[in-house]
Amino acid sequence: MYTLAKPTTTFLDAVLTPGELKKLSCDELAHLAAEIRQEIVHALAKTGGHLASNLGVVEITIALHKVFETPRDHILWDVGHQAYVHKMLTGRRHRFDTLRQFKGLNGFVSPSESEHDAFVAGHSSTSISLAVGMALARDHFGEDRKVVAVIGDGGLTGGMALEAINHLGHIQKGVVIILNDNEMSISENLGGISQYMKRIKETFFYKDIKQKIDFIEEHLDEARLNPAVWQLIEMVKKEAKDRFDTPGIVFEKLGINYSGPIDGHDVKAVVQALEAVKDKTTPQLLHIITQKGKGYGPAEADSIKYHGVPAFALEPALTEKSEPVTAGKPKAKTYSDVFTEALIDVAAFEPDLVAITPATAEGSGLVKFSKVYPERFFDVAICEQHAVTMAAGMAKCGLKPVVSIYSTFLQRAMDQVIHDVAIMNLPVLFGIDRGGLVEDGETHQGVYDISYLRAIPNFTVLAPRDAVELRNMVFTAVKEGAGPVAIRFPRDKAVSASELEQLKERLGPVKSFSPVPCCKWEVLEPGDGKNIILAYGSMVEIARRALPAMAGEYGVSPMLVYARSAKPMDENLLKDLLGRSQARIVTLEEGVMAGGFGAGVMEFASQLRFQDPCRRLADVSVIALPDQFIEHGARPILLDMVGLSEAALTRKLGPFFTAC
Repeated sequence: MYTLAKPTTTFLDAVLTPGELKKLSCDELAHLAAEIRQEIVHALAKTGGHLASNLGVVEITIALHKVFETPRDHILWDVGHQAYVHKMLTGRRHRFDTLRQFKGLNGFVSPSESEHDAFVAGHSSTSISLAVGMALARDHFGEDRKVVAVIGDGGLTGGMALEAINHLGHIQKGVVIILNDNEMSISENLGGISQYMKRIKETFFYKDIKQKIDFIEEHLDEARLNPAVWQLIEMVKKEAKDRFDTPGIVFEKLGINYSGPIDGHDVKAVVQALEAVKDKTTPQLLHIITQKGKGYGPAEADSIKYHGVPAFALEPALTEKSEPVTAGKPKAKTYSDVFTEALIDVAAFEPDLVAITPATAEGSGLVKFSKVYPERFFDVAICEQHAVTMAAGMAKCGLKPVVSIYSTFLQRAMDQVIHDVAIMNLPVLFGIDRGGLVEDGETHQGVYDISYLRAIPNFTVLAPRDAVELRNMVFTAVKEGAGPVAIRFPRDKAVSASELEQLKERLGPVKSFSPVPCCKWEVLEPGDGKNIILAYGSMVEIARRALPAMAGEYGVSPMLVYARSAKPMDENLLKDLLGRSQARIVTLEEGVMAGGFGAGVMEFASQLRFQDPCRRLADVSVIALPDQFIEHGARPILLDMVGLSEAALTRKLGPFFTAC
């Protein structure tokens, strides 16, 4: 059984900084690795976090700090969620129980947290580009430092990583690339590059030939040979590299020296491999094979399930704080669940509907869709730009593509959204998951999509107030197919999910759909008509819950309007509300203030003023996120911190509406 009792950590206790680690032998480092794995499993049972990926890189991280010297040398982590071991070894172990907690350790890497973190890392496929930039700066200033980029085989599928490899092979700067190959990103890796990596691991013949060629190169200077023999040897060496049709050659063709495959859980082998390349002045790639979830049975068996875990989800749960399990109690549905189930039900009568995801099938719930309609499901790996443009091509030829993507990842494909989808007004539906605040911090906050999508012509930008609305928005957008539509929803339990299930049971999956007037807003509470709340998306339910407290504590009963669309606005209703010259209007949104939903209301008001300069309009105030990056922490805590929780809205709006 896998115990989660507090582990004994003799070696880990002695390693307060990387300097202590350098004193350990390789056998002692192996013991250290075992202790670190126990510590990670124990700690994440309390905090939650990325489990399987960190268990897989223990030996790699130890070896990196054994061979290199941070912060002088730069170690760049791609994505960054696999840097827990790095944090432990660089003076942050004493705070590890605060991981991903509000005001605690960041779940990713950030220079603001430690000088050993060379750069912010939250998105994939960036580390090699960063390494190229840092190597160029190093050589420009004549500095003596090593630059190491750690990237997974999933991250290598990203176009940005391939662009960086192409450039690095051209400029031939001294960069060490650690390719951590575990055959996984968040979901299972797919595509030609994934198959290519598998071929490399099966071809140890290449490794043997490569070592012999390198041996010849290193010892040519020692031999006293006439020019003709020298020329012959050079020709044979070139022919060997050109003609061996083995997978590793492709990196050599791009100008990157390839070494591997290397057992990533043999710390001695990894140390030796790093020592062999660390002083090279040309690009080096070490192909290291690891197992996600290494050392923890359940994670080894199901690395997708244990990629990221909530607190107290490990087996067995900690007895002192684990919640009792209620037999037969269904798990609460999330908005991701509702979205995926809507796609499945619509696909039953829309044979041209297809679903696309950039390597987030698990997180977005699309695995369910893939099992029902495997031939209509496309996981394109970590390639957000390709996902969007591929969807545009599908739409142009008559399919009805749905791109399921996290808000924070859609940012990476904005050129394609504008150039390939919006300009041609193609009917692509974007299901924007994690729209709003999330626990993962600055790099993952999905708070910009309202603003950047509002700025694009032809787009309809929607946000449902509950599960029923989300389902009907999906149905309506697919049926109408009038142009690009974005539906954003939070990472949260779905409001009214139980009512939706009852509706489906009563009417069946198909008849339970109802078309919704996507660009018409709805007055949910008439209120006094003088104080008006325009709430967008997730803020509708929070505002609704705040109304009784405002009435009880402040004696005010605002009108509550459910604004389905941030673009286009419901111009008829908005003209009516703005025309109430004595009224006060407050807009609410879980997004940035600049260019957001509230900004759109004020923009519309400014146009009305030009139409009738002498007419007095209602005052408009905006409540949105402050102009700053939002740290990590639980969503309820963050909502309260930025003034968007039920209690915070009551405290702010009650006095505001009664001030005059």
